[in-house]
Amino acid sequence: MLLHLLMRARLMQSGRLTRWLPVLLSINILLLAFYLVFDYQLVFHSDAAVKNLLAQEIVDTGQYFPHDWNYVNGDVWVFNTHTFILLLLPFLHNGFLAHAASDLLSAALILYGSWRLTGLLEQSRLARLLGMLVLSAGMSLIMAEHIYGQAAYGSLYYMACFLLLAYWSFTEAHGRSRLLWGGATAVLTTLVFWTNPQRALLFYGLPLLTAGAVQQWLAWRAAAPRRDWRHAQAMAVVVLGLVAGAVLNGYTLSKVNNNLGLTQIRWLDFNGMAHNLLAVVSGLMSLFDGIPNGQGKVASLAGAYAALRLLGALLLVGLLPWGLVRALQLQRGPRQLVVVFAAVSFAANLFVMVTTSLADMSSPDASVRYLVPSLLYMLLILVGLLVDHQPLQLPLRSAALGAVVLLATSAPTSYLYPFNEAQHLAHRGLIMLTPDQQLADYLKQQGLRYGYATFWNAGKLSVLSAGAARVRPVALDRGLPQPNRKLSSNRWYMPAAWQGETFLMLRNDELAHLDRAMLDSYAGQPRVLHYQNVTILVYPGNLAAAVPGWDIEVQQRQHYAMNAATLHMQGSVRDGVVTAAPGEQGNVHFGPMRMLARGAYAVSFDLDTEGGSAGDYGMVDVATDAGNTIHARQAVTAAGKQRLTLRFETRRPLDMVEFRAFSTGRGRFTLSGIDVERIPTDLEKQ
Repeated sequence: MLLHLLMRARLMQSGRLTRWLPVLLSINILLLAFYLVFDYQLVFHSDAAVKNLLAQEIVDTGQYFPHDWNYVNGDVWVFNTHTFILLLLPFLHNGFLAHAASDLLSAALILYGSWRLTGLLEQSRLARLLGMLVLSAGMSLIMAEHIYGQAAYGSLYYMACFLLLAYWSFTEAHGRSRLLWGGATAVLTTLVFWTNPQRALLFYGLPLLTAGAVQQWLAWRAAAPRRDWRHAQAMAVVVLGLVAGAVLNGYTLSKVNNNLGLTQIRWLDFNGMAHNLLAVVSGLMSLFDGIPNGQGKVASLAGAYAALRLLGALLLVGLLPWGLVRALQLQRGPRQLVVVFAAVSFAANLFVMVTTSLADMSSPDASVRYLVPSLLYMLLILVGLLVDHQPLQLPLRSAALGAVVLLATSAPTSYLYPFNEAQHLAHRGLIMLTPDQQLADYLKQQGLRYGYATFWNAGKLSVLSAGAARVRPVALDRGLPQPNRKLSSNRWYMPAAWQGETFLMLRNDELAHLDRAMLDSYAGQPRVLHYQNVTILVYPGNLAAAVPGWDIEVQQRQHYAMNAATLHMQGSVRDGVVTAAPGEQGNVHFGPMRMLARGAYAVSFDLDTEGGSAGDYGMVDVATDAGNTIHARQAVTAAGKQRLTLRFETRRPLDMVEFRAFSTGRGRFTLSGIDVERIPTDLEKQ
């Protein structure tokens, strides 16, 4: 009788919760929308701006994969977050509101994908709603950024949700419906592998093929001697999509530019692995908002809440892997398909993060982002386990549910914190006049339409000005600004990209790294503006036409003078020449580590040699790949002033190109300048 009453009370309580949870979910979604439209303006950054910039480049060039764009790590943006910007550009300026609208679309896909995933997990309505509350709450500032703000890992997550849905539906469907779901499985697999085959193997391919293989084995075991081949057929479709996507990725990369970046990873030693493992725990604590503010008061309501978040995060770090292991069972059905998928995805990504140099663990809360999609699957699995299966004793189960409830109710702290600190800011419609927005407005007011700044200032200002001021990223290299081409277009740094005055905008602390005298000698005398904490140098022409190394097609001859920034290992620089005295043997000049487009070039060295043995003064060459690839070379055999010209042709873009000069040390060897110019090829002459 008592057991019957307890079960009846629990059912009544569950019914009341089920009625109220949709209301709480609606509140979370409203706060999420507020975060994306308003709050995110306060933390908007240039990484997040890339999707706007790539969408604009596609519009400007008419190429979905712009030939001049520099992709990173083999990532080809196929159906990524920039796609939504493209869909919105006919209706909106390419500014922050377009970014916010695209994020709202991404958030809708994330939440809808989560709801369908909980259906595959065969959870009760109460468990599904509680899981949706957790995912819609953001959980922490950094987790909200990964999932919804920049949305990079949120998009990885929803693609997995829809791929799992399509795969399972394909195995269960019949007739025309089976063809449709098979096509969806093939298309989704192709898309994710087209984007990046290596990453897709860890996030999608290996987990799904393993989960499918387990289901196929269980089906064969249950149906013997009659064989059920549905999962084998579905896996074959996945493999076909995998191969097609990998081929498309390779073909697309051959037509664009790719920076290797993090694809060049290495194994770590034991100490490095131990350090990374500890950093992963630290990063997970940050994702669940479990690390208290070091300046916060302990004896306060905020301190008590921080203590609860700390305990809750610690509990979740232990419970999530436990819940995944507990949920693993040798059973047929969609639930185990998702559980095995989540387990393999988590294990594969954790293994790579701990054992290799892939993740920069100097910033654990950022580097642990690779685990975000797996953590979202695991959270939904854990919630279903706690609500529907009750695997723990009452005290521990209550503590675990308490940790989940803390996550589910964290929307105010995840979505409102920056805004609460900046409520005094004025508004212009939906646009908040943040310091960055005010700077973008100042550039427009000054009539500054095209210029350059370091990465973290450039992209976001282009978007905040809705393209009225196009600010391209540069890095300061040996005193001069040089193009920062990662996730940028080579077109931006061509003289033809802009006619008229351009500006270089630097924070006051960056000015110390700029050689003003050298830059002015190339580009002329600028007018100087000061605003907020930046200095803006406005030059009469385009810096791309004046500073050596910018124009990768070398449409005009470029001259490299010998000065204090000249890279050399032997000799001394004085009065515009670098001189290696007799006895100084080695590299008199290397660098400038620049890019050259496809084509033919002439590189001329102005030399002066004397003394020693005639015929053996040294050598000049053009090299890439740290000197391992030589494109042209000539010995220096004559004495006196001379100009040696090396000619070569390349059928692919070259990076890190060096113009090198070597002295044998058997006489004086002087280099006064290097000129590079483009020369017509036989085909161009015709």
